[in-house]
Amino acid sequence: MPRLLLALVAGAALALSPSLVSAETEAPVLDQWYPALFAADAEALESLLTDDAEIRLEDLGVTQTKTEFLDSLGEWKDSIEGTTFDWKLAPDAPVSATEATALVCYRFPSNELLTREVFTFVGDAISQSIQTTQGESCDGFQPQE
Repeated sequence: MPRLLLALVAGAALALSPSLVSAETEAPVLDQWYPALFAADAEALESLLTDDAEIRLEDLGVTQTKTEFLDSLGEWKDSIEGTTFDWKLAPDAPVSATEATALVCYRFPSNELLTREVFTFVGDAISQSIQTTQGESCDGFQPQE
């Protein structure tokens, strides 16, 4: 019995230890979205989008449905080979259960791109994402901690 009690206390201590708990943002859907996007994980991304989701790439004049977006993931996966990513919530935009804005740094092998991505949520899923370019460099960008 003492070993079981010790194990429970140790487990509780680990769960409550601030140094071991990962920081979460005020937008938990995005905490799941970006790792899935950066891994081109179609299954995870599908579960994070509403059935009628719309993905808009403003600078390219492209609007995709959920199905079109998921169908393009093979091409996306090829294009992100060797790319690193960072993101954070935009400090100048509101975050709520229905909306959030992120700044994202895409460091492709041959260039960088800083984007602003505005999301609309319905429950625990994304119903709309609108992406616009903020710059051709990520100079000074500090990711979320």
